[in-house]
Amino acid sequence: MEVFIAGAITALIGVLSGQGVVIATRSKQETARLSAIERSLPELITRSEVQNAFAQVAQIEAQRMAQQQQAARQAAVFGGQAPSQSMNKQINEQLASLSERISAINDQFGLG
Repeated sequence: MEVFIAGAITALIGVLSGQGVVIATRSKQETARLSAIERSLPELITRSEVQNAFAQVAQIEAQRMAQQQQAARQAAVFGGQAPSQSMNKQINEQLASLSERISAINDQFGLG
């Protein structure tokens, strides 16, 4: 029984190592083919350029998502309006109110 188990394990190891060699050989051949194509056609985009482009897209997407989250937080804090718009409106209302009060005082004392 032990001999049978040892034989099965040995056969399994042999098959797996053979498959590993085949896979390694294929990947080396594919890499060599891709390199040959890149060398022969310089107008193609290289793999490194594609990888850099994907990295930049990921950074841009992360920035866009951060801006969306920040806008959502501001909307929650300031009641849905942009902070500058609501503050400008408040300042204009206060200025109009103060102008009315100043003109009322000037009229009251005959200064205006």
